[in-house]
Amino acid sequence: MVQAAAQAQAVVAAAKERGGGLVPMNAAQIQALSQIQAQAIVNARPSTALVASGGANNGNKTPTPAQIQNQIQLQAQALVHAHTQAQFAANIYKGDTTAPAPAPAAPAPAPPAARPPPPTVPTSTGPPGPLLPSITPAQLTQQNTLTQKQTTKQAELSRQHSTQLSALRAK
Repeated sequence: MVQAAAQAQAVVAAAKERGGGLVPMNAAQIQALSQIQAQAIVNARPSTALVASGGANNGNKTPTPAQIQNQIQLQAQALVHAHTQAQFAANIYKGDTTAPAPAPAAPAPAPPAARPPPPTVPTSTGPPGPLLPSITPAQLTQQNTLTQKQTTKQAELSRQHSTQLSALRAK
């Protein structure tokens, strides 16, 4: 998903540098594009759904449809964020309007002060905003499990690091 964010930002930056071909998008257009891209990404490598859900460690060879759907939703959320941030960085985000903007006769760069307010996104303490759907109980359980695994692994690596440092200092 980090790769998707980098790719979205690179596409916007390259198109802006070329001086054309870059279409400012609103939230609905970004959501639709992200959903299509997420489906293509996950369907090209369905095994990522196993890795994300922890199923690869259980001897599973193919992901279930539910695992694939969860992975598509997670990938789409990451892409929405990446595309939105890239559009903001390029100063071309159209905001939350749904009507397409008419094409200008001559492209004129927008002044940096004309940047629209950022879209509402969900936080861990509040309800989700209009861009991203709320997290499902299965996704919350998956997130908690992955967080716990990461914390355990980080503690284990920290202990190993301390042990190795002590061994090196003793020499």
